[in-house]
This record gives sequence, structure tokens and C-alpha cells, in this order.
Amino acid sequence: MTSHPGAVETQRLFFALWPEEALQSQIARMTTALLPNHLGRRVSEANLHCTLVFLGTVRPDQRLCVEAAADTVRVEPFTLTLDRFGYFRRPQVAWLGCQQTPPSLRSLVSQLGQGCAVCGFPPEHRDYAVHLTVARRIARDPGQLLVMPIDWPITRFALVASVHEDGGLRYHPQRFWELT
Repeated sequence: MTSHPGAVETQRLFFALWPEEALQSQIARMTTALLPNHLGRRVSEANLHCTLVFLGTVRPDQRLCVEAAADTVRVEPFTLTLDRFGYFRRPQVAWLGCQQTPPSLRSLVSQLGQGCAVCGFPPEHRDYAVHLTVARRIARDPGQLLVMPIDWPITRFALVASVHEDGGLRYHPQRFWELT
């Protein structure tokens, strides 16, 4: 957030699938079972989410624009099956994802990306890869780990703010949109 007098308040925002607390707890338990405690730093249970579109620093007028764009999204509810464990070497993160990306999820990401592009946020040119980061600072690939599938009914998506507080990063949903 901008903090000097007369400055326009900005926020670091992104669109995400935001699990209910019970599902966040289930994912956290699975992560603990999969990864030994000495491997990396677990993502806080309350921060577990699946990013759809990352925006970065957003001015108030841009926020109004992306919220209006989100108002136009039309995607039917779907189920996301978290059934795959993965590792990204460069950022050193472990994640859960899906063997199959539901077409409705691809449509959701595409519609949000197009709407955000109209608001001045450059579109992502890489194919969307479903991943829910579960641990950071993992120096080496823990290998192929067997994941008991978790079915996640997706009925809404959120605009989320990234805020530094208490020496760490916390994610706060700002607004939700129901899928229709």
C-alpha cells in the first residue's frame, strides 16, 4: 500500500480459487504427510489458494475496472481434482495440481485474463498450469510423491489482497463472485 500523504492507495491483488477452511486444513494435513518437516517452509494454512490471474500493484481505478470485468465472467461450477504433486525448481516451491485441467477452469482464467487486459494488465502468454503452492524454499526436488486425490467443488472465485503483516505475507479475500 502507498503510505505518503496525498498518495493514491494501491494494493497488490490477484484473482484466485479460495478454498473453504475445512479444505485448507485437509490440504495442510496432506502436505505434512507428504513432505518431511525439514524440507522447506509450509505455506500457512490460511493462505492456501490457487491463483487464477496475478495482477500485482493495482490503483483504485484499476480495481474498479477488474471488478467490473469479473462481474461479466460466466462459467458453470465445476470440480477441481487435486491429484498431482509437483515441484518448480527456479522458485523452489512444491505444489498440488491436477492431472486434467477442467475446461471450465480454462474458460474462467481466459475470461478473467481478457477482462484484466482491458484494464491495463498484460495478459499471460504461457498456458495456464493449475498449481496450489504448499511449501517454499525447497532446495531440491522431493521426487514423485503419491497424492490421495482431493475433490474441490468450485462454485466461486475471489479477488485477493496480498498484505505484509506480523513479519509475513497474508492473503485476504476482498470480494467473491459466484459461478453461474
